[in-house]
Amino acid sequence: MTVHFFDVGQALAALIELPDGRLVLVDTGDAPARSEEQCHGACRGWHAHLMSKLHDVVGARAIDLLWITHQHSDHLGGAVDVLANFKVAALVDNGQEPSKKEVREMHEAAARAGARYVTVDPEHHEVPLAPAGSVRLAAVVPRAWPADCAHEPNDCSIGLRIDDCRSSVLFVGDAEKLEEPQLDPGGPATLLQVGHHGSETSTAAAFLQRVKPSYAVISCAKKDEGTNESYCHPREAVIDRLDAVLGGAMAGRVVAFDGKRRCKKAGAEDWRPTPTRARLFVTARDGDVTLRTLGDAAFTRVEAPPAER
Repeated sequence: MTVHFFDVGQALAALIELPDGRLVLVDTGDAPARSEEQCHGACRGWHAHLMSKLHDVVGARAIDLLWITHQHSDHLGGAVDVLANFKVAALVDNGQEPSKKEVREMHEAAARAGARYVTVDPEHHEVPLAPAGSVRLAAVVPRAWPADCAHEPNDCSIGLRIDDCRSSVLFVGDAEKLEEPQLDPGGPATLLQVGHHGSETSTAAAFLQRVKPSYAVISCAKKDEGTNESYCHPREAVIDRLDAVLGGAMAGRVVAFDGKRRCKKAGAEDWRPTPTRARLFVTARDGDVTLRTLGDAAFTRVEAPPAER
């Protein structure tokens, strides 16, 4: 199993190549048309990079499952282009906000493309991709939506767990502190997609103790890049929590926000070079991250060819 975390800035897009060749795409990065005021032109470049990488990796193959974790632009913004440019067999989302412009356009694009549409929520757990061999997929959702779900889409995130023998990967979207305690991750997971781009409102110590990841990836933008100017991710406290559970050697540093002041009032002194474990990857620092496992509870980074770096 190979997991590609694409460097899509302050957004998320990850492509999983299953051992039998089937493809799962979790989220589609941000919308290229986000306003200059919101994104300062960065979203267009992030989206172009995603489409280029998908063409490189997917080629003429079909995407068997497109899984949208929740209805925020930085997770579904590229869905219309993905559906228009690739054969997609099935689209999954959480069923929320169907009249929202971006959501409606995504559903319309899926209908045009002939993709099956499936809702996953607390009452519906079907993953429209059959198990095969050693591979199992499971929806990770709460028994009921958190109380703030109606006005906080992050806490309506639908997680996805993929197991291949002794290896597993857990996607949680932007699940935050109200949703995390309600999620059953299905036991420890080898590789964790860190919630909400490394925000301090996610990845609580108690959640990490249940997941017990050995590897983790934070998908986020660089300091002051695009929409991250308003969010200041990742947070130093989250890096420290991850360092405490991942184990292994320390390797390198990532520039992280200390959170002592509000993001909009932050200065250069509020960002710190924070030590990280070798098993923690941050797209803002590491670029595209491709990890491969043989099902043996270990992931190895696959380095890109020199021409692609």
